[in-house]
Amino acid sequence: MAISRTGIFYHPSFSQRSYLTVGRRLADFPGALEHLLALPQVVLFESQPVSDDLILKVHTPGLIAEVAKDPL
Repeated sequence: MAISRTGIFYHPSFSQRSYLTVGRRLADFPGALEHLLALPQVVLFESQPVSDDLILKVHTPGLIAEVAKDPL
């Protein structure tokens, strides 16, 4: 029987001060999840850049423009 897996998607920029992450509320990530990341069914993925076309499948053009202005 296959094990169900859970992916956590993260990038170090998520922990920087940004309106997208409401200040530094993610400053302790991914360290805060060490106990979960030690489990074989939990996998940490570092988010990589993707095309605007892919982002537009789940976000509005306005959000993309706002993110582009953020000095992450």
